[in-house]
Amino acid sequence: MIRLAEPKDANQAMDLVMIVLEDMELNVFNQLPKTKIKELLIQGFIEKPTYRYGFQNAIIKEINNEVVGVAFGYPDSLEETIDQDFIDLLAENDLPESYKLFDEEETFEDEWYLDTLVTSPNHRGKGIAKELLEALPLIAKEKNCASIGLNVDQINHHAKKLYLNNGFEKVGEMLIANHQYDHLQKQVS
Repeated sequence: MIRLAEPKDANQAMDLVMIVLEDMELNVFNQLPKTKIKELLIQGFIEKPTYRYGFQNAIIKEINNEVVGVAFGYPDSLEETIDQDFIDLLAENDLPESYKLFDEEETFEDEWYLDTLVTSPNHRGKGIAKELLEALPLIAKEKNCASIGLNVDQINHHAKKLYLNNGFEKVGEMLIANHQYDHLQKQVS
């Protein structure tokens, strides 16, 4: 079943998010152990619910009490402040702001931005990502956004195909963490 995320999902959801973050080769992985990064993400998920990876910005696909997929997103209007809670969390843990995960702006105007979509490696190829994608238009409409936007790494052909097959179209390109991304959108109006 697909449902809104809850604080109890923190550990399993962050296991999945860590897959994506490690693939992005973010600088923070050269500065902190993976266990500390995951610990901070779990803390943020629970204690900072409006953070980029806070539980209020997530939907979960659950099978037999296991989180097998997660999607995080937010309206473009929150772009400037979406990571402030994580910066505060770093300070609370006596860590410098330079350990934040992202610097680049990722959204286009008037879109609900799908920041992260990831499924468990053990459950890939079973339509879970598609189910999560199909749940997003309702969320975007509730947030008064005319489209859903996302960035997909240009070398991730499998993910790009999934998005294109689900009604997304390329509308631009951007550089995030030294990787070239295509920006895709799907209208929801």
